[in-house]
Amino acid sequence: MALAQQDPIIVAPSPTPFRHDDKVDFPAIEENVARWLKTPLSGFVLNSENGEEAFLSETDRLEIVRTVQRVNQAQKILIAGVDSPSISETLRIANRFVEAGAELIRIRIPRLTANIDDYFNAVIPRVEVPILIIHQMTPGTFLSASHPAGAEAEQIGAWLEQENVFGYIASADLRFEARVRRFVSTAKRFWIGNGSLLLAGVMLGANGACMMLGNIAPQECYDIMHSGMTGHLDQARTIQDRVLELDWQVLTRQAAGLKAALQLLGFESGLPRAPSRVCNRQAIQQIQEAMRIAKVIP
Repeated sequence: MALAQQDPIIVAPSPTPFRHDDKVDFPAIEENVARWLKTPLSGFVLNSENGEEAFLSETDRLEIVRTVQRVNQAQKILIAGVDSPSISETLRIANRFVEAGAELIRIRIPRLTANIDDYFNAVIPRVEVPILIIHQMTPGTFLSASHPAGAEAEQIGAWLEQENVFGYIASADLRFEARVRRFVSTAKRFWIGNGSLLLAGVMLGANGACMMLGNIAPQECYDIMHSGMTGHLDQARTIQDRVLELDWQVLTRQAAGLKAALQLLGFESGLPRAPSRVCNRQAIQQIQEAMRIAKVIP
């Protein structure tokens, strides 16, 4: 599909359901994608932290992209995530994802090299589809913003000026990201990366979002962004307040929390991959109550 869509673009890092034998449940992925196609989500982010990327083999990752592509049929944006400090390895796996059906490649700012400019200057023009850069230096620590920035604001702006860059997913450090926004052209996407910060992101000039909450409450996430961007701030604030507790209850439990919430919605969420644990009964009750407050379940 054509990548340019009307803002706000709302995408969600898709979870990976696992069966009791610890294998990826591809039929469950198909069922879930079919449901999300009927929501305001603009696209899927595959092989992300929320999708338990560190637990996936390359074979798993490629087949996940192929599976979503078969169901999606170019209806929504298909984004595949790469996390590697190696230029050659980033290019190899990125272009394999493109062959499998990815239309955007989300690249995490590398954490294991100080030579980040050379990395992006080599990678950006050689990936076969546009790049989406994510500023997430400590994947999995969703509840804290007290992490060093992965690059200078001016550096990020310079990467985003390059022709093959679609946009940027901001970190939760809004003080830093407010400065980054100054260096990002209005021709590029600037997305907020946390469900609790959607309205705050709009105030910084965000025109889209990529967050775990989008899997559970896609309509609410879209409504917050759209209302905020069109000046209906009271309406946006009301919805944002309503989903805050849900975002917290899920994020504190990472992939297991996301899967518990999706199961309560009737999705085929599956299990976290071993040795990760499922949510206990008390955690599920807390998530369920937060979902009621958010009005995503009765």
